Amino acid sequence: MQVKLRLLLADLPAPTDAYMVEVEEGATVEQALAAHLKHNPVEDPHNLLPKSMFIIGKKPAKLDSVLQDQDELLVVRVLGGG
Repeated sequence: MQVKLRLLLADLPAPTDAYMVEVEEGATVEQALAAHLKHNPVEDPHNLLPKSMFIIGKKPAKLDSVLQDQDELLVVRVLGGG
């Protein structure tokens, strides 16, 4: 199945800010990110996840949230400060 992956201010390399990722049926957010990182590796991907927020179809999601075919997964870097 295909999921549209959009990276907004995320510290993840990508060919464009939005593109389709091929994942297995019933894949989770974490598995979609792993599929992305397989073709766009980073040095320490586990360090990026706590700094990111995930949204599926305008609803907050977690790493174990299950994706549906043609879902849009938005990955946003959480900004800190004060």
